[in-house]
Amino acid sequence: MSGPPDTGVPASTPGPEPGGPVLRAATHADLPVMSRAHVDLLPVGLFPSLGARFVRRWHRTYLDSPHGLGYVVVDPAAPGEVVGFLVGTTDHAAHTAALVADRRTMASLAVTGLTALCVRPRVAARLLRSRLRPWTRRLSTQRPGATGRRPAAPARTGPVAVMSALAVHPDWRGSGIGVRLAMRFVEHARDAGAHRAELQTSTGPLGAAGFYERLGWEAGPQQRSPDGEDALRTYHLALRG
Repeated sequence: MSGPPDTGVPASTPGPEPGGPVLRAATHADLPVMSRAHVDLLPVGLFPSLGARFVRRWHRTYLDSPHGLGYVVVDPAAPGEVVGFLVGTTDHAAHTAALVADRRTMASLAVTGLTALCVRPRVAARLLRSRLRPWTRRLSTQRPGATGRRPAAPARTGPVAVMSALAVHPDWRGSGIGVRLAMRFVEHARDAGAHRAELQTSTGPLGAAGFYERLGWEAGPQQRSPDGEDALRTYHLALRG
């Protein structure tokens, strides 16, 4: 989920100014600050509602994956202050498959998520209300003898990169940080061999549809989030001719 990262887009990718904010690869030491920023700046969807501890564990899967990536922008005047961040994948299908196959990581995510739900009864009730019926329907169509048929998956033309989250602290919006993060993601994904990039952003005040359109991303379909509380729009960007 990408939030309101910036305002205005310069004609070319901005470079770092002397003494200005520094963009670098995220490390495990950045995870606590990144997760808190995600919860505070992008409170859309299920994962942020589970709290910073769960989001921190989720962000770590990107840093530990050969198909994941993460960046932070830090203020050199306050080295521990993250003023912007991004997490995503260069091949989302491969990243997801490897994550599902990693039983230890999946167990850790499950335990962390269940613990968060135990102390957030409203979130748990919303999860059951919005997700239980689709999960039950999916399972019923997969059991032996079921008459339901899942639609055929579209043919893949190559790896698809996904920008999972991008946010910039409100005090730093308009400084070009969002553009630098988005362009670094595109460059990284293209260099890794991705053919297309995707993201979803809210169409409400926490979204950044205009920002991505100015960067050349093409608007796709709009849909409701699984809990029905937010309207989301998918954006695409071709990385190969």
